[in-house]
Amino acid sequence: MASRVMLLGQVLNREALKPSIINVRVVHQVFEKHYNMFFPHEKDFKAVENGHDVTPGDIVKISQMPEKLTMEVEHEISEVVYPIGRIVDPVTGRRCRGNKYIDEGSRELEAKRVAKLKQRENYPL
Repeated sequence: MASRVMLLGQVLNREALKPSIINVRVVHQVFEKHYNMFFPHEKDFKAVENGHDVTPGDIVKISQMPEKLTMEVEHEISEVVYPIGRIVDPVTGRRCRGNKYIDEGSRELEAKRVAKLKQRENYPL
């Protein structure tokens, strides 16, 4: 039985002819003795979706399957860690946009205020 390796990567796209196959890019650090530094190296994997709804840009955890599905596909998506567009600070648990936190209370109040206005007032001609 193959070793169960877990990797963290970003979803690139879906296969055109096989929509359940996802291309995932994993970045790992490689030490260069000549420069005495680590450099990022990218490797692309093909993984089976297995019921997880993923979109390009999501950060996912992939694991190696006990046996290969095809010659190229030997990993499966085990978890969606960070869905794209819903970024959460891991320390505080609050949503953020860039380096600023999103205030959920003010967003809800603004949505209610805009919903009460008439469409003609929102878009004057």
